[in-house]
Amino acid sequence: MRVKNAPGRSFSDVIHNYAGFLAPYARVGNEHCLPELGYPRGDHFKSSDEAQSTYWLRLMFVNEVGSTLYLGQAIPRYWLSHGNKIGIKNAPSNFGVLSFTMESRSAEGLIQILLDPPRRNPPESIFLRLRHPHSSRIKSVIVNGQPYDHFDTDREWIVLPGNLNEPQKIIARY
Repeated sequence: MRVKNAPGRSFSDVIHNYAGFLAPYARVGNEHCLPELGYPRGDHFKSSDEAQSTYWLRLMFVNEVGSTLYLGQAIPRYWLSHGNKIGIKNAPSNFGVLSFTMESRSAEGLIQILLDPPRRNPPESIFLRLRHPHSSRIKSVIVNGQPYDHFDTDREWIVLPGNLNEPQKIIARY
């Protein structure tokens, strides 16, 4: 994944940098880590820097790259452990406002997604990533009660068309 406005930097690079400027005693990020990374000093806290953690959290759920919308791209596997329900509501995107929830029933072999897609400026395609907590592979997908075969078991993607005009109920079976 490429981080917006940071050409050439991967998402993991950004997370590793976060550890370097974290001031654990104040639970905030520090603008300048002096004398070296991991040892922040001074009162160099800025709300613009602090807001980055919120932006990175958003990227875990919603990421736009060109005309493609990525959902759930960086959700940790354990967040989808059996019984967990996660999501994002009324998230602004380049394509319009969207919401989705992921409910894991992984012990029963399924994860269910309720997606309210963006409608203002539809993306070309929507890549929905489902990272099973035990790395199981997707065996089948059902979208709005119908079998759906546009998924990649190796990359854990369900590929949806971008011009969805109504809420979608997606069930991935493992």
